Formats: sequence, structure tokens, C-alpha cells
Amino acid sequence: MGAFECVGDCKISPTESTEVFSINMASNTTLNQTRRDAESQSTGGYEGRSIWVSMACDIPLILLVLAVIGLFEYGIIPFHKSGFYCNDPALSFPFKGDTISGNVLIISVLLLPIIMVFLTEFVFLDTEFEFRSRLRLTIKNTILVYRTYMIGYIMNTTIVEIMKGLMGNPRPVFFDLCEPDTGKTCNGSEYVSDFTCTSTKYSTWTIMDSYRSFPSGHTSMSVYCGLFIAWYLQCRAFNWRNLAVFLVPLLQILCLTYAAIFSHTRITDHRHHWWDVLVGFVIGVGTVLYAAVISSNFTYFTYSKASDLKPEQSQKTLLYDERRPVTAP
Repeated sequence: MGAFECVGDCKISPTESTEVFSINMASNTTLNQTRRDAESQSTGGYEGRSIWVSMACDIPLILLVLAVIGLFEYGIIPFHKSGFYCNDPALSFPFKGDTISGNVLIISVLLLPIIMVFLTEFVFLDTEFEFRSRLRLTIKNTILVYRTYMIGYIMNTTIVEIMKGLMGNPRPVFFDLCEPDTGKTCNGSEYVSDFTCTSTKYSTWTIMDSYRSFPSGHTSMSVYCGLFIAWYLQCRAFNWRNLAVFLVPLLQILCLTYAAIFSHTRITDHRHHWWDVLVGFVIGVGTVLYAAVISSNFTYFTYSKASDLKPEQSQKTLLYDERRPVTAP
């Protein structure tokens, strides 16, 4: 009875109260923290750090590494030259050029990923986003993925260049490209450790490249590029509920075919031994695995759907930030 008497006797009069505003002021820090958490999630876990600031730090380091790689590639930094066996048939193939040139390789491994990632991100972002917001999120996601790709690519290229410099193995077209002076006078199958290239038919870089066979850079980079795109599509785009289920597997097959063709031509053109291509393949796979690890298997994207933003958090923030007048009875 006492409890019911309290309910019956206690009348709550709608008087003006300042406690609401004091709670709002006290909760301001918590609400700001909630807002910052939401913003950090929308940037893919980078805790609100500007991606442009991050790239301003990364790009100079990338350029520095590429410069060192260039010094190795053009022989400015000295590298080892392995010897050869006189009249070795494995090094006596005629040079007939490259089916797929180095320029085509570089252009494809740099442009194909950014095009595929941009199109995939734009397609899979929710159409409920406004066009500008959708485009902005697409560019942001593309930069995040491509930065991961470039880190793996640079690691791939660095490993290949270091191994080429340390090994210095002759290519299958070595005798035709280099025309070593001691190779013209040696007898039988004796081992020649010291030689100088005397060929004048080819450029200095081509002659120097005649003893940089191991491992295959074409193979390592093409395998890395093809597997990276295929893995990205698997993590980002494949879903049994998609309208075209076989579109993603078809694109993945094309990526693997791209890698296989580039690798195969290195053997058919007699530009590499089969073991050069095999080790290049291993390096390509290894660097793809590394890229997948540092990207947490491509799980750092911003929101793909507008509904991914938690409406209850947004409403709560608006509710507590809004200053509503209290009307007297």
C-alpha cells in the first residue's frame, strides 16, 4: 500500500530543469570521443590520421628505394659476375628479342592494379552514397589498397635485384649477347671465371644484363601482380549472392593467365633458365602473402554501405548536442 500511496501522492510537475544541460555539458567529452571513434572507423582504422600526411612520409622512402634499385639495375653499384663453362650449350642460344618487353611489364604491373581496384571499389560501394561521397570513398580505398600493393612490389623488386647482383648468373643467350673474350680461346669444357664482354651489336645495358639471369624479374613481378589482383577480388568482390557469380572467377583466371604467359615467354625466348623462373615464381607468391598479411587480408576499407554507419550513434549525438528549450506547463 505504501508503494502505491507514493505513486498516487507523488505528482511530478513539469518544472524547468537545468539538469538536462548539465548532463549534456558533462557528457560532451564522451560524445566527442564517440564521434572521433566513428571517424577513425570511417578511415579504415587509421585513427583519424590523414592519408595524405602518411603518403607524404611514404613517397620519399619509396623513391629512395627505387633510386637504389635503379643504381643496381644500371650497374652503377657493382655486382658479381659468375663464370661459365666453355662451349656450354645451355648458354649458346641466339638472342631473338623479348616477346613481352620490359616496358610492357612495368606499365602493366603499375596500371592494372589501380584500374581494377578503382573499378571494384566504385561498383561495390553502396549506391545510397551521394556521387561525390562515393567517389571520395572510392579514391580513399583505392589509395589504401594501392599503397599496400606498392609496398609488396618494392619488396619484390628489391629481393630480385639483390639476388641478381649477388649471383650474376649468365643467361641462355649469354654467348650471343656478351661474346666473352676468353670464351673464344678456351678449349673443351673448362671453367672460365674471368672475362670481358666484347660484343658491339647491342647496347651496354643489354650486354651487362646478359649475366643477370637469376632469378627472373618478369616472372616475380607478373606473378605478384596477377595473384595480388586475384586475391583482392576474392576478398573484396566474390560473393555467392552476386548477380553474376562467375564474373569474379573469370577475372581471376585472366589474372593467373597473365602471370603464366609472362613467365612462360621467359623460357621460350631463352631469356631465363627454368630454375630462374621457378625462383621468380616463389618470390612473387611470397610477396603476395606479405601484402595480404600487412593489409589484414584487405579488411581495412571504409564503409561499403551507407547503412554501415550506426544510426543509433548518430541520433544519440544529435540528440545530446541539440539544445531544446524546456516549456513551462
